Amino acid sequence: MTEVNPRSVHLPYSIDEAENRNHYYENYWKRVALDLLLKHQSDVTDLTLLDYGCGRGETLTYASNLGMKPTGLDIDPECVRIAAQKGNVEILRLDDLSNQLGEKSYDVVTCFHVLEHVENPKEVLSLLKRAARKYVIVAVPNLRQINNLRRPRVEAQLCNEGHLQSWDHPHFRNLAENHCGLKIVDWGFDATLLPLVSEIIRRTFGTKAVIHAETGIFKTLFPYNCVSVIALMRPI
Repeated sequence: MTEVNPRSVHLPYSIDEAENRNHYYENYWKRVALDLLLKHQSDVTDLTLLDYGCGRGETLTYASNLGMKPTGLDIDPECVRIAAQKGNVEILRLDDLSNQLGEKSYDVVTCFHVLEHVENPKEVLSLLKRAARKYVIVAVPNLRQINNLRRPRVEAQLCNEGHLQSWDHPHFRNLAENHCGLKIVDWGFDATLLPLVSEIIRRTFGTKAVIHAETGIFKTLFPYNCVSVIALMRPI
Protein backbone atom coordinates (compact mmCIF):
# COMPACT_ATOMS: atom_id res chain seq x y z
CA MET A 1 0.00 0.00 0.00
CA THR A 2 1.32 3.45 -0.89
CA GLU A 3 1.57 6.07 1.81
CA VAL A 4 -0.73 9.09 2.08
CA ASN A 5 -0.21 11.71 -0.60
CA PRO A 6 1.17 14.76 1.24
CA ARG A 7 -1.08 16.97 -0.90
CA SER A 8 -4.21 15.21 0.29
CA VAL A 9 -6.83 17.68 1.52
CA HIS A 10 -9.23 15.36 3.34
CA LEU A 11 -8.49 12.58 5.75
CA PRO A 12 -9.30 9.08 4.45
CA TYR A 13 -12.50 7.49 5.69
CA SER A 14 -10.66 4.23 6.45
CA ILE A 15 -7.02 3.62 7.34
CA ASP A 16 -4.63 0.70 7.78
CA GLU A 17 -2.20 1.39 10.63
CA ALA A 18 -0.34 -1.87 10.07
CA GLU A 19 0.66 -1.11 6.47
CA ASN A 20 1.01 2.65 6.29
CA ARG A 21 2.92 4.60 8.90
CA ASN A 22 1.21 7.88 8.00
CA HIS A 23 -2.05 6.14 8.86
CA TYR A 24 -0.49 4.93 12.10
CA TYR A 25 0.54 8.46 13.05
CA GLU A 26 -2.97 9.79 12.37
CA ASN A 27 -4.06 7.95 15.50
CA TYR A 28 -0.76 7.96 17.36
CA TRP A 29 -0.80 11.72 17.98
CA LYS A 30 -4.27 11.31 19.51
CA ARG A 31 -2.96 8.66 21.89
CA VAL A 32 0.07 10.81 22.75
CA ALA A 33 -2.21 13.77 23.49
CA LEU A 34 -4.43 11.77 25.84
CA ASP A 35 -1.36 10.31 27.56
CA LEU A 36 -0.23 13.90 28.10
CA LEU A 37 -3.58 14.63 29.75
CA LEU A 38 -3.14 11.63 32.04
CA LYS A 39 0.29 12.90 33.03
CA HIS A 40 -1.35 15.97 34.57
CA GLN A 41 -4.81 14.56 35.43
CA SER A 42 -4.32 11.02 36.63
CA ASP A 43 -8.03 10.35 37.17
CA VAL A 44 -10.17 11.31 34.19
CA THR A 45 -13.11 9.06 35.06
CA ASP A 46 -16.43 10.69 34.17
CA LEU A 47 -14.80 13.83 32.79
CA THR A 48 -16.61 15.12 29.71
CA LEU A 49 -14.62 15.55 26.51
CA LEU A 50 -15.46 17.34 23.29
CA ASP A 51 -13.47 16.34 20.20
CA TYR A 52 -13.75 19.26 17.76
CA GLY A 53 -13.38 17.92 14.22
CA CYS A 54 -13.61 14.31 15.36
CA GLY A 55 -13.12 12.73 11.93
CA ARG A 56 -13.54 8.96 12.07
CA GLY A 57 -14.00 9.10 15.85
CA GLU A 58 -10.95 7.27 17.20
CA THR A 59 -10.53 9.84 19.98
CA LEU A 60 -14.02 9.00 21.20
CA THR A 61 -12.98 5.38 21.58
CA TYR A 62 -9.72 6.22 23.36
CA ALA A 63 -11.49 8.61 25.73
CA SER A 64 -14.26 6.12 26.49
CA ASN A 65 -11.66 3.48 27.29
CA LEU A 66 -10.25 5.89 29.89
CA GLY A 67 -13.67 6.24 31.52
CA MET A 68 -14.40 9.66 30.02
CA LYS A 69 -17.70 10.81 28.50
CA PRO A 70 -16.84 11.99 24.98
CA THR A 71 -18.79 13.90 22.34
CA GLY A 72 -17.64 14.55 18.78
CA LEU A 73 -18.34 17.35 16.33
CA ASP A 74 -17.52 17.28 12.63
CA ILE A 75 -18.57 19.20 9.55
CA ASP A 76 -18.49 16.15 7.25
CA PRO A 77 -21.71 14.06 7.33
CA GLU A 78 -19.79 10.91 6.39
CA CYS A 79 -17.38 11.41 9.29
CA VAL A 80 -20.34 11.95 11.58
CA ARG A 81 -21.88 8.70 10.35
CA ILE A 82 -18.65 6.75 10.89
CA ALA A 83 -17.80 8.34 14.23
CA ALA A 84 -21.35 7.85 15.54
CA GLN A 85 -20.57 4.14 15.73
CA LYS A 86 -18.05 5.01 18.44
CA GLY A 87 -20.02 7.51 20.51
CA ASN A 88 -22.16 10.63 20.63
CA VAL A 89 -21.50 12.79 17.54
CA GLU A 90 -23.18 15.84 16.08
CA ILE A 91 -22.82 17.91 12.92
CA LEU A 92 -20.60 20.93 13.49
CA ARG A 93 -22.61 24.08 12.80
CA LEU A 94 -20.10 26.66 11.64
CA ASP A 95 -22.76 29.36 11.51
CA ASP A 96 -23.67 28.80 15.16
CA LEU A 97 -20.37 27.91 16.83
CA SER A 98 -20.72 30.24 19.80
CA ASN A 99 -23.99 28.56 20.78
CA GLN A 100 -22.89 25.02 19.97
CA LEU A 101 -19.75 25.47 22.07
CA GLY A 102 -21.35 26.71 25.27
CA GLU A 103 -19.23 28.41 27.91
CA LYS A 104 -17.47 25.87 30.19
CA SER A 105 -19.61 23.08 28.75
CA TYR A 106 -16.93 20.35 28.75
CA ASP A 107 -14.12 19.41 31.12
CA VAL A 108 -11.69 18.74 28.26
CA VAL A 109 -11.75 19.97 24.65
CA THR A 110 -9.56 18.33 22.02
CA CYS A 111 -8.78 19.42 18.47
CA PHE A 112 -6.38 17.20 16.51
CA HIS A 113 -4.99 18.34 13.15
CA VAL A 114 -7.98 20.55 12.43
CA LEU A 115 -6.87 24.08 13.33
CA GLU A 116 -4.55 24.32 10.30
CA HIS A 117 -7.58 23.89 8.03
CA VAL A 118 -9.65 26.78 9.39
CA GLU A 119 -9.60 30.33 8.09
CA ASN A 120 -9.87 31.85 11.57
CA PRO A 121 -7.66 29.84 13.99
CA LYS A 122 -7.62 32.59 16.60
CA GLU A 123 -11.42 32.70 16.75
CA VAL A 124 -11.79 28.91 16.81
CA LEU A 125 -9.12 28.37 19.46
CA SER A 126 -10.69 31.11 21.59
CA LEU A 127 -14.07 29.35 21.34
CA LEU A 128 -12.49 26.03 22.32
CA LYS A 129 -10.94 27.77 25.32
CA ARG A 130 -14.34 29.25 26.24
CA ALA A 131 -15.94 25.78 26.11
CA ALA A 132 -13.36 24.10 28.38
CA ARG A 133 -13.50 23.90 32.17
CA LYS A 134 -10.13 22.20 32.72
CA TYR A 135 -8.01 21.63 29.61
CA VAL A 136 -7.73 22.25 25.89
CA ILE A 137 -5.50 19.84 23.94
CA VAL A 138 -4.49 20.73 20.39
CA ALA A 139 -2.32 18.98 17.82
CA VAL A 140 -1.28 20.72 14.60
CA PRO A 141 1.37 19.91 11.97
CA ASN A 142 4.84 21.07 12.98
CA LEU A 143 6.41 23.60 10.64
CA ARG A 144 9.84 22.64 12.00
CA GLN A 145 9.98 19.09 10.66
CA ILE A 146 13.36 18.03 9.28
CA ASN A 147 13.60 18.56 5.52
CA ASN A 148 14.71 15.91 3.09
CA LEU A 149 18.39 16.55 2.31
CA ARG A 150 17.71 15.78 -1.33
CA ARG A 151 15.10 18.56 -1.35
CA PRO A 152 16.44 21.06 1.22
CA ARG A 153 14.05 23.83 0.25
CA VAL A 154 10.42 23.72 1.29
CA GLU A 155 8.45 23.32 -1.93
CA ALA A 156 4.77 23.98 -2.51
CA GLN A 157 4.09 20.49 -3.82
CA LEU A 158 5.08 19.03 -0.45
CA CYS A 159 2.31 20.93 1.34
CA ASN A 160 -1.17 19.67 2.05
CA GLU A 161 -3.46 21.83 -0.10
CA GLY A 162 -6.02 22.00 2.71
CA HIS A 163 -3.62 23.63 5.18
CA LEU A 164 -4.12 27.38 5.44
CA GLN A 165 -1.45 27.98 8.09
CA SER A 166 1.11 26.19 10.21
CA TRP A 167 3.09 26.68 13.42
CA ASP A 168 6.22 25.66 15.25
CA HIS A 169 6.25 25.50 19.06
CA PRO A 170 7.13 29.17 19.75
CA HIS A 171 4.55 30.50 17.30
CA PHE A 172 1.84 28.23 18.64
CA ARG A 173 2.64 29.39 22.18
CA ASN A 174 2.30 32.96 20.96
CA LEU A 175 -1.12 32.24 19.42
CA ALA A 176 -2.42 30.38 22.48
CA GLU A 177 -1.04 32.53 25.29
CA ASN A 178 -0.97 36.03 23.81
CA HIS A 179 -4.15 35.90 21.73
CA CYS A 180 -6.51 33.14 22.93
CA GLY A 181 -6.51 33.19 26.73
CA LEU A 182 -4.74 29.86 27.21
CA LYS A 183 -1.66 28.80 29.16
CA ILE A 184 0.61 26.03 27.87
CA VAL A 185 0.95 23.39 30.59
CA ASP A 186 3.08 20.88 28.69
CA TRP A 187 4.11 19.73 25.24
CA GLY A 188 3.58 16.24 23.82
CA PHE A 189 5.82 14.65 21.21
CA ASP A 190 4.76 12.04 18.68
CA ALA A 191 7.33 11.06 16.02
CA THR A 192 10.36 12.61 14.37
CA LEU A 193 11.08 11.65 10.76
CA LEU A 194 14.65 11.69 9.44
CA PRO A 195 13.79 11.48 5.74
CA LEU A 196 16.76 9.58 4.26
CA VAL A 197 17.46 7.46 7.34
CA SER A 198 13.78 6.67 7.87
CA GLU A 199 13.41 5.57 4.27
CA ILE A 200 16.42 3.26 4.50
CA ILE A 201 15.02 1.67 7.66
CA ARG A 202 11.57 1.27 6.11
CA ARG A 203 12.89 -0.39 2.96
CA THR A 204 15.30 -2.63 4.84
CA PHE A 205 13.40 -3.62 7.96
CA GLY A 206 9.78 -2.65 7.27
CA THR A 207 7.08 -0.35 8.64
CA LYS A 208 7.19 -1.52 12.26
CA ALA A 209 10.93 -0.88 12.47
CA VAL A 210 10.73 2.67 11.13
CA ILE A 211 7.81 3.51 13.45
CA HIS A 212 9.87 2.18 16.38
CA ALA A 213 12.78 4.43 15.39
CA GLU A 214 10.69 7.54 14.71
CA THR A 215 8.68 7.27 17.94
CA GLY A 216 11.75 6.23 19.93
CA ILE A 217 15.35 7.34 19.42
CA PHE A 218 14.63 9.92 16.68
CA LYS A 219 11.96 11.59 18.82
CA THR A 220 14.24 11.55 21.85
CA LEU A 221 17.07 13.20 19.92
CA PHE A 222 14.91 15.76 18.10
CA PRO A 223 11.66 16.28 20.07
CA TYR A 224 10.87 19.72 18.67
CA ASN A 225 11.10 18.38 15.10
CA CYS A 226 8.21 15.96 15.58
CA VAL A 227 5.38 15.55 13.11
CA SER A 228 3.01 17.46 15.39
CA VAL A 229 2.99 20.35 17.78
CA ILE A 230 0.91 18.91 20.65
CA ALA A 231 -0.07 21.29 23.44
CA LEU A 232 -1.89 20.67 26.71
CA MET A 233 -3.35 24.01 27.84
CA ARG A 234 -5.42 25.50 30.65
CA PRO A 235 -7.98 28.28 30.15
CA ILE A 236 -7.02 31.46 31.99
